[in-house]
Parts: sequence; structure tokens; C-alpha cells
Amino acid sequence: MQFKITTIYYLLVAVVSIIPFPWWYYSVGGIVAIEDSPFQALIYFMGTRLILSDVITFLLTAFRLYVFILAIGYAFQSMRGNPKIYSTMFWFPVLYVLDPILIYVLFKFIPQLLGVPIQYPFFIWGTETFTSTYKGDQIVAEVVSYPTPVYWFALGTAVLYPFSRWEIRSSRGRARQP
Repeated sequence: MQFKITTIYYLLVAVVSIIPFPWWYYSVGGIVAIEDSPFQALIYFMGTRLILSDVITFLLTAFRLYVFILAIGYAFQSMRGNPKIYSTMFWFPVLYVLDPILIYVLFKFIPQLLGVPIQYPFFIWGTETFTSTYKGDQIVAEVVSYPTPVYWFALGTAVLYPFSRWEIRSSRGRARQP
């Protein structure tokens, strides 16, 4: 088999795409909890999962199936010596580090639009405390944000992508030489 790294990369992408667990976990004082990945968004309010999250997850399941089928097909193409390039599953885990920043925007600016000033840390990895004063009362909540083992597996898979590209590029360079 000529494209071993590329084949392994796509097989691992297929595995990552079918793992039904979240990549990242957030909780704000236990009131709101979010478990998400590119393939699901589970949103809980006061311990109850919101119907909206089921709808979003249902729609993302189509994307999950698309990625799985594409990865399996590309793995077979690589085994046959005709590798394809699919970078989405490289960029997802790499850019997922931006997820806590998106949560920052959500919890920093939306409450301010509603007239509730919140002191929220820019980037949370682990546990932080944020405070707010509303109508003379101080509100304190513990914010938890961390990647799950599935995220680390997805990121580890993404590390293979540059090596896969190098494998494909070097193979094409050898094919052009007389």
C-alpha cells in the first residue's frame, strides 16, 4: 500500500466522526451546560436537555454521516493509490480551541445587551469564577470549560493530516520524474 499515512488518517477520521460523545464541555453555575462537537450540540438548562439541542444534533447527524462516508471512501481511494484531500477534519479540532472564545462572546456581550454587566474571563480552560452585579445584588457563578478525551483523539488524528499531505505531494513528485 503506497499511501499508508493517508489511509490511516482517513480511517481515524471515520472513527472520530462516529464517536457519539462531545468534544468540549461547558457549564455556567450548573444552570446552563453545553456538550458539543462538530456533530452534536447538547444544551441543558437546569438539568433538562433543550429540544432545540435535539433538533441541532439531528441536523448535525447528517454532517456526521457525510464525514464518515467520505472518510471511508477516501481511505479506499488511498489504498488503491488514488488519494484525495479532505482537510475539514484537520481544521475542526485545530480551530476548536476558538470555542471558549465564542462562549466568551456569548456570555460577555449578550447579557450586556440585556443590561446585565458580567465580568467573564476571556479564555476558560478548567474552572473559573465570574461575577456580576444586578440591581444591587452580586451574582457569582462557577464556569467550567474543558476538552474531553474525544477532542484529544480528534486533535491527535489531525496531526496526521500534514504528514498525509506530504506523503501525497512526495508521491506525485516522484511520478513526474523521468
